[in-house]
Amino acid sequence: MKIGDLVEYSGRQRESNGRNRGIIVSMDTYYGHVNAETVIEVLWNTDLSWILQSRVRLIDEIRRSS
Repeated sequence: MKIGDLVEYSGRQRESNGRNRGIIVSMDTYYGHVNAETVIEVLWNTDLSWILQSRVRLIDEIRRSS
């Protein structure tokens, strides 16, 4: 996944807060006690928020012209 990709929420439905689909606007790494995980900032259909990358699935990739 990369900035500009279209993603869909794939976590627990009761935790979705109305988020369905959105566009990745930023990426970072969260360093927990055990390991590091990728987090992404997504412009959702409801708001802008951070989420673990593992809780979304890729719908469509942005195509960059060369």
